[in-house]
Amino acid sequence: MIDAVLHELVIDGALVASVLDGAGTVASSSPRPYLHPVRTLGGTTVSDHHPPDHDWHCGVGVALPDVDGVNCWGGGTYVQGEGYVQRDDHGSAVVRHAAQRGSALAQQIEWLAPDGAVVLHEDRSLAWGPAGTGWEMAWSSSFRAPGDDPVRLGSPGSNGRVGAGYGGFSWRFPGCTEVLVRTAEAAGEQAVHGSVAPWIEWSAVFGGGPATIRLEAIGHRDPWFVRVAEYPAIGSSLAWREVAVVRPGAPFVRSFRAVVRDGAGPEGGGGG
Repeated sequence: MIDAVLHELVIDGALVASVLDGAGTVASSSPRPYLHPVRTLGGTTVSDHHPPDHDWHCGVGVALPDVDGVNCWGGGTYVQGEGYVQRDDHGSAVVRHAAQRGSALAQQIEWLAPDGAVVLHEDRSLAWGPAGTGWEMAWSSSFRAPGDDPVRLGSPGSNGRVGAGYGGFSWRFPGCTEVLVRTAEAAGEQAVHGSVAPWIEWSAVFGGGPATIRLEAIGHRDPWFVRVAEYPAIGSSLAWREVAVVRPGAPFVRSFRAVVRDGAGPEGGGGG
């Protein structure tokens, strides 16, 4: 079984991304909907899924390492004092309803425990269109508690692993070279990882040529998660050092704007 295509993002006749259901993902990799392949207008692929080093890394989307003790990220569960432990605690996410109107998509998603109980609701919206020499995507995830109790969203960072607060919006890149990751004030993996900045940008040479991806945080300032040497990825960390709490009746929202374009470096050769 493979991850099936639910929707396609098309701009001026170019297929720039597919929305997959994740149903073909093995249980230990926490099945969930995501985007892959994501492409530039010129056709260069800038996402990867189920790579050999981390099968649970899935394109562009949301993954949550600890939802009240349920692993909705995949792989081992980080336990303070023990490291990563293989457990039967993997959750999943299922699209219960979706509506697409032109270049906009709304999805209602349920995050589930291993026994099928709903542990979190997500209202996800995407909108896409041309932007300069590339294209842009607006992404918003609004999380809601399923009952009368708060839901705690954690990470290895909030569970004691320093510098590993991944979880939330994540983008796994395919293999690439000549990587430059930067914000307006810092450049390089060590400087950008864990930093708080309005945007992060990844430029590199991919299999189809050079491309640049800029991710902007809208309405929040969570730390950025960066990997270059170990594997190519960026993300926005919901629980860098402390858990995030989704309280009943109060949606927890994280929104982003992504710009994808052919070519490396700042558009037009200017600064950012």
